[in-house]
Amino acid sequence: MKSFIRKADLSRDRSEQRPERFAVGDKVDALVTAFDKAARKVSLSIKALEVREEKEAVEQYGSADSGASLGDILGAALAEGGKKKD
Repeated sequence: MKSFIRKADLSRDRSEQRPERFAVGDKVDALVTAFDKAARKVSLSIKALEVREEKEAVEQYGSADSGASLGDILGAALAEGGKKKD
């Protein structure tokens, strides 16, 4: 079965939407966005996966209204995780 990722779905960041970053056969994490059973094609999106992961992180570790960036939220979460291991 063939899978496709449109150029616009390679990343949220436009500068990272370069197909030459990848080679045929590379393994990537992506979200299935469409499935065409008749044509036997699957459409994938790295961008949609990034959006979903960010939304889940914000829901788990903070709110968008708090004024904190995703980096602040994840940094705090990682710092807490490091303290628990010690």
